[in-house]
Amino acid sequence: MIRILGAGAWGTALAALWAHPRTGVDAPTIELIAHTAAEGSAISSARMNARRLPGVTLPESIRIRSMDDELSGLSAGDLLVVAIPSDAIRGALAQVAVGGANVVMASKGLSREGERVSEIAVAAGVSPSTLFTLSGPNLAREIAAGKPAAAVLASQGAPREDVLASLARPTFRIYVSDDPIGVEVAGALKNVLAIAVSGVRSLGYGENAAAALLSRGVAEMARLAEACGGRAESAFGLAGVGDLVLTASNTGSRNARLGELLASGASVSGAVETIGATVEGIPTAHGALLLAARLGIELPITAAVVAALEHDVRIERLAEGLLGRATTAEWH
Repeated sequence: MIRILGAGAWGTALAALWAHPRTGVDAPTIELIAHTAAEGSAISSARMNARRLPGVTLPESIRIRSMDDELSGLSAGDLLVVAIPSDAIRGALAQVAVGGANVVMASKGLSREGERVSEIAVAAGVSPSTLFTLSGPNLAREIAAGKPAAAVLASQGAPREDVLASLARPTFRIYVSDDPIGVEVAGALKNVLAIAVSGVRSLGYGENAAAALLSRGVAEMARLAEACGGRAESAFGLAGVGDLVLTASNTGSRNARLGELLASGASVSGAVETIGATVEGIPTAHGALLLAARLGIELPITAAVVAALEHDVRIERLAEGLLGRATTAEWH
């Protein structure tokens, strides 16, 4: 069984993807767990998540449940996929009997205190040996439609063939990595960087500025990944460059939309209200900057985004500040 915790756009898309088995393999049991009974009932009745992923019909084989239900325990061989905002993970895992299941973290973000989502899971009692991180450039709507995509599955030690077989599909290619820290940091920080890149584009500063900001953002990813104990190379893979290019260039992304709205003069609260959903870049920016301070490294683009989010500094002032920094080596 694959139990997906979170019936947002991403969790719903993964349910739709995994409900279609590979050729010659029986379809797995898929459970999609909504936050409330009312939300679950609405999705189940319509066979569609009209609020988060309208137009995508969910197969009847997908069981729609909610956190209000009494959920059965999981056992070895089952998968629990976590696809909820980072600030909700601790409370949700406390309600779910993980048992011997493998846990796949499909959430991308940091807590406001700078915790990675896997650290939150371990603190909630998940064993590191059964913990995996799934990340990459994946738009929910395209995944649900079965369009070709790739992702990286990271874990400690050798890749688990049983987990790979459960998640891979003909249109969803999975690469493996033994750097879960680097993959997780890259996937989280791309949220923050996408706000900055989108904001600069929206101000009309041009593609040169956007490309410079994007590439310097990758340097921040690599720096933070290494400082946390991961590898810089993960910043240059699917979870890093891949996801950042996609997110920063697509206004369907909540983080890119936030950057666009801030550039237009909207307040943070007004922008979030317009978007109408969790924007992971907001808590992640705060958490990343705290983490950088503890580790003794600089993240100037992240610091600029925090100034915009928490101190009402306009995006154009931040761009001027970044351009006016003292000259440094490209890689340090």
